[in-house]
Amino acid sequence: MKPFQKTLATFIGLVTITSFQAFAADQSNPMSLKRIAEETAALNEAKNLVFQRYQNEVKSCWQLFAVNDCLAKAKREKYQRLAPIEQLELTLNTQRRALKEADRIQRLNDKSSAPEGASQSVKAAP
Repeated sequence: MKPFQKTLATFIGLVTITSFQAFAADQSNPMSLKRIAEETAALNEAKNLVFQRYQNEVKSCWQLFAVNDCLAKAKREKYQRLAPIEQLELTLNTQRRALKEADRIQRLNDKSSAPEGASQSVKAAP
């Protein structure tokens, strides 16, 4: 295994383990938006490493006689490496949407309760 492959495999493994631990945590204690942003940044870095590896493989394919076969293999491997990363990304996006929706509902509840108190004080003032 090449050094770059070891680095990529190690990085993806760490991201997967970290993400799995975060997702396996108690669902009643959802992740914060900051934590989700950090996880997303790590996944984006992993995706960039996969794309860099793919570009390197494509460049090396052009040195071979069977270029199309090599390109197809490189593309297939790229999608296989991206699949778990994209699954984690979808899960993070779902959690982000749920947090934002809960925050939106909370703000709406706060707005609907605040004007009632303010309107009573305005009525009592005159």
